[in-house]
Amino acid sequence: MHGFFQDLRYGLRQLRHSPGFTATAVLSLALGIGATTAVFSVVYAVMLDPYPYANSERMVHLRAKDKAGRNRFMGLTGPQYYKFREAQSVESAVAEDQWNLTTTGGDLPEDVNAVYFTGNGFNHFGVPALLGRGLVPADAPEGQDPQPVAVLGYQFWQRHYNGERDVVARQSNWFTKTTPSSVLPNRASPGVTATCIFP
Repeated sequence: MHGFFQDLRYGLRQLRHSPGFTATAVLSLALGIGATTAVFSVVYAVMLDPYPYANSERMVHLRAKDKAGRNRFMGLTGPQYYKFREAQSVESAVAEDQWNLTTTGGDLPEDVNAVYFTGNGFNHFGVPALLGRGLVPADAPEGQDPQPVAVLGYQFWQRHYNGERDVVARQSNWFTKTTPSSVLPNRASPGVTATCIFP
């Protein structure tokens, strides 16, 4: 052990006498550690701990490329979506739309990211709710107005309801008169980190 401390003191003296080498060594270590951490974060999120969707290896996300080669989201009308869903090669299809909403039920208004799903969204993704039930087709019958229910994202539930477990089926005035039907698990918000999901 004595020899280790001698070597350490000698190394520190050498670094102090060569500031250029010291700066290069420290910068190289910082870049190496930072790059390794970034790569591991991506690999962990995508391969080791992906979103818990059922049969995720069989899912596709439709996109189009413009003339410059940039990815563009495909926008389908309602009739186009229904036609696409009937194709023989398609087992299940989900449509979503994203909006920014402002809460109205708290002390201060807050902009939140809301996602509107077709009624089969939760059956399609196979994500179980942490509390209550996800959206079901009866929440958004075709050709009719959707039911006034909402699925709360985990962070929204924690922030606005303090994690209260009796939030499900309690009427809320956060957006309009809606009733939370469920709360999503922490890492299960489909597609985006949605604050709330509506039919």
